[in-house]
Amino acid sequence: MKGDVLRPRWLKLRARFVIFVLSGVAVVAAAMAVLSHQEASEALLDASQEHLLSLANSQAAELGRRLALVASTPKNLADTLETVGIGNAQTVTEVLSEHVASNPHIFGMALALAPYTVSPGQRFFAPYVYRSPSGLKATDLDDPAYDYPTQNWYLIPSLLGRPIWSEPYYDKGGGWVLMTTYSAPMIKKGIVLGVTTADVELSHLGKEVRTLDVGYGGYGFVLTQQGTFLASPNKKWVMRQSIFSLAEQYNRPDLRLLGKRMVRGGRGVVRIKGLTSDEPVWIAYAPVRGVGWSFGVVAEEDEVLAPVLALTEHQLYFALGGLLVIAAVVLLMVVGLTKPVKLLTAGAKRLASGDLEAQVDGVRPGDEVGELAQSFNTMASDLKAHVNELQRKKEELEASLHRIELLENIESTLSKFVPESVKARIDEAPEAPDLEKRETDVSVLFLDVAGYTKMSEQVATDEMNFLIERYFSSFLDDIYKNKGDINETAGDGLMIIFQDEDPVVHAVNAVRTGLAIDKKVAQVNRQEAGRFQAVTINIGVNSGMALVGSSRFEGLAGTRWTFTASGPVTNVAARIGALATKGEIYVGEETARRVRGRFELKDIGPQTLKNVKEPVLVYQVLAEYADA
Repeated sequence: MKGDVLRPRWLKLRARFVIFVLSGVAVVAAAMAVLSHQEASEALLDASQEHLLSLANSQAAELGRRLALVASTPKNLADTLETVGIGNAQTVTEVLSEHVASNPHIFGMALALAPYTVSPGQRFFAPYVYRSPSGLKATDLDDPAYDYPTQNWYLIPSLLGRPIWSEPYYDKGGGWVLMTTYSAPMIKKGIVLGVTTADVELSHLGKEVRTLDVGYGGYGFVLTQQGTFLASPNKKWVMRQSIFSLAEQYNRPDLRLLGKRMVRGGRGVVRIKGLTSDEPVWIAYAPVRGVGWSFGVVAEEDEVLAPVLALTEHQLYFALGGLLVIAAVVLLMVVGLTKPVKLLTAGAKRLASGDLEAQVDGVRPGDEVGELAQSFNTMASDLKAHVNELQRKKEELEASLHRIELLENIESTLSKFVPESVKARIDEAPEAPDLEKRETDVSVLFLDVAGYTKMSEQVATDEMNFLIERYFSSFLDDIYKNKGDINETAGDGLMIIFQDEDPVVHAVNAVRTGLAIDKKVAQVNRQEAGRFQAVTINIGVNSGMALVGSSRFEGLAGTRWTFTASGPVTNVAARIGALATKGEIYVGEETARRVRGRFELKDIGPQTLKNVKEPVLVYQVLAEYADA
C-alpha cells in the first residue's frame, strides 16, 4: 500500500536472471543442436549446389573438348592447303575422306573455294564428304540453288578472316541433318581462297542430355549463342524455341535474366521455377568454351534439399525438448516480472491519457524494476512542470505571432504605396536603409492622357476613375517587364524611372515601354469602343544624370517623405512629353543617341521648352527594328 515501507530485494534483476539461466543449463544441448543443424544445413546445401555446378562444368567441358577436337582438323587442313596448294577435286575428296574417317566426332567436311578460283569458267568448287548409314559419301556443293558462298558457314569466316563456329542449322544442301559447322578460312597474301569446314551432327546431343543423370526429376539442356534450345527436355523446343521466347510466353522475368547470363558466358547456380513446371528447381549453368553455347543442369529442389530435410527432421526432436525447458524457465521469470510491469503499464496509460498526477506505487525498490518505477514517478513530476512551462510559452508565442501578423499586414498594405526602388534599397540594408539622394544615370518617362480635363467634364467621376485605372493597369506588366519604377501619379499622368548599370539598357527599356504602352492603348480603345471615346496617350522620355532618393518635408503635424528623381533630366522629360499632342512618343537627344540603331527615329528638330534656356533637339519614336 501507499504508506507501507517495502522491503528491498536482496538480489538485483540481473542476478536473478543469471540464476534462472543457470537452472536451464539443459537447454544448451538443444541450442548447440540448432547451431549444428544450421551449419550442417548450409554445408549440405552448398555441397549440393557445388555438385550441380560441377556436373554442369564437366558436361560443358566435355562438349567443348569434343568440339575443339573437331575444330583443330579443318584449321590444320586450311593451314596445310595455304602452303601446298589445292590440287584437283579427286585429291581433295580423298583428303577430306581421310580426315572424316579419322575423327569420329566429325559428321562431314568440305573444302569450299571462292568463286572462279579453280578456273574463269568454273564458279563453284566445293567437294563435301559426310557420314551415312552405308558409310562415307562424297558429293559437291556446287548446286546454284544451294549457292554456298551466301551460306553463313562460308560467308562469315570469309568476311572476318578468322575461324568461327556457325549457329546450329538444318543443312538442306549437304548432310541433311541438324548440325553446326566450324569454318576456317584459307588466306594467302591477304586474299581469301576459300574455307575448310567440319560439321558436327547435333541430333545425338539431345539424347545425351536427356539421359544425363541428374536424379529422378532432373534434366539438362543446351543453349546456342542466341539462347535457342539446342537440346532440351522437350523435343519440340529444339531449334524452335529459345529461353527468351519461353520467358515472354510465360511472363518469366527470372527466366529472361537467366538466359542473359547464360548467353553472355556466365557460370553459376540459381533457384527459379522450372522450365516445364511451376515447381522450384536449382539450375547450374556453365559456358561451352570455343563455341559460345551454354550447358544447363536442372535439379528438383526437393532432391537438392533432401539431405537437409532429413537432418532437420532428426534434430527437430532435440530442439523441441530444449524449447520446452526454455519455456519453463521463461515462464518462471515472467511470473516474477508481471506484477511490477502491470503497475508500470497502468501508470503509463494514465500519463498517456493526460493525467499528469499519475504515480506508480507498490513496486519494491532495490532492483532495476524498482529503479524504473522511481524514474517513472520522477519523469511524471518533471513532465507536469514542463507542460505548465510550455503552456506559458505557448501563450507568449501566440501573443508574439499576433503582433507579427499585424506588422505583416501593415507591411503588405504600405508596400503597395512604396516604389520598387525603395523596396530594393530597404532589402539591401533593412536595419539602416540608404534613402539619401544619389546622383544616378536614369531614363525618365512621362505620360499623360490627352484631353483628360475635357473628358472629366463629360464623363461621370466613377467612370472616369475606372477608365484611367483600366488604361494604367494595362501598362503595368510592360513597365515591370522593362524594369521601370512608377514614381509618381497625377490624375491623368505617370512618371516612370528606369535604372540599370548599363545606361544604354535603361534607355532602351524606357523607349520599348513607351511603344508597348502605345500598343496597349490601341488595344483597350478597341475593347472599350462604343462605351468611351478613344483615349490618346502622349509620352516623353529623357536620359541622363539625376538626383534619385528621398525628399523630406517637415512640419508641425509631422514629417512626409517622398522618393523621386529630380533635376534637369526630369524636367526636360516632362516638357518633351508636353510637346506630344496626338499620341506621339518623343525622346530627348541623349536618349536618341543611346537607342539609335534599335529604333526607327524621326528628327523633329530643336524645340523650345518651357523654363528650359536652350532649345532641345527632339526625336519621335516610330517603331522598334525587328532585329534589335
